[in-house]
Amino acid sequence: MIKVVYFDYGKVLYGPVLPHRKVRALAKQLRKNGIKTGILSNVFALAAWLLKATRGYHGFDPIVLSYEEKVSKPDPRIYQAAIAKTGVKASEIIFVDNLEENINTAKKAGMYTVLAKNSEQIVEDVKQILLRENDLKL
Repeated sequence: MIKVVYFDYGKVLYGPVLPHRKVRALAKQLRKNGIKTGILSNVFALAAWLLKATRGYHGFDPIVLSYEEKVSKPDPRIYQAAIAKTGVKASEIIFVDNLEENINTAKKAGMYTVLAKNSEQIVEDVKQILLRENDLKL
């Protein structure tokens, strides 16, 4: 059963110019259905401060940021930190990222993964995993 969905921030929750509204709407829908939504992202301290100040991370918990963990994706240690912050097993987590190397390390850690190509595909792939694993139709 899936209990947590982690999203990368850049290119997954936020595009080059605007937020990915469909993915953010999915995250909101997940929270309404009792599934935690977190952020697992490589980011510099100044950028993270700005995102926190402008509520870019609003609603997401846990938030695992590379500058705080002192390790970046795809290093396996950041995925272990992300798993530890959830209090659930890796097999109860979906991780969504746009880089294959990050996805591969998350898979090795035991997470379900979605390789992000576009908003529609992200939403569809996450929904398919939740239908299969949780019998949850969103």
